[in-house]
Amino acid sequence: MKKFTNILSFALLTLTLSSCLKDKGYEENKYGINQDVAESLKVINMPVTGTTFTIAKTISLAAAGGTAVTNTLPIHLSAKDVASEDIAVTVAPDAAVLATYNATLATASQYVQAPAANYTIANAGVTTIPSGSRDAAGVAITYTPNTLGVGRWAIPVKITSVNKSGYTISGNQYYRILTIVVNP
Repeated sequence: MKKFTNILSFALLTLTLSSCLKDKGYEENKYGINQDVAESLKVINMPVTGTTFTIAKTISLAAAGGTAVTNTLPIHLSAKDVASEDIAVTVAPDAAVLATYNATLATASQYVQAPAANYTIANAGVTTIPSGSRDAAGVAITYTPNTLGVGRWAIPVKITSVNKSGYTISGNQYYRILTIVVNP
């Protein structure tokens, strides 16, 4: 029992003293979170609420018919400071984004990409984050339910370019999928 008590005491002493160790490499930002680098990042993204990358709409063809529907996708600058210059961000359709999303769904729940002729992306997909701000007015996508017809449609878009250097397109929040279910 005395041997067990001695081992336990030694183990507790070792654990207690090890928490006092200084990590010089971490303190000198050689690894871990480098605050200077983190603060200098300027990332352009399409922010999400929760974990959803889709914007879902369910529309009755009988009720909506020929009435145009517009959805605006937000564009945001994630940075320590607001934009110091006007930043033009371009968004364009991307079938690969939809294919990846559909692969996560049961066959009956998958979406068909809406034909390009059946929707418009305002300003050819270009929106501007103005100097002194973090947010653009967004990218407006307009479609008319009766041109789509009954079905499960999707308009997948992603950020394709930023007109200024020093900005990075987000690695995980660079796309959105507008899903549209048109019922009879």
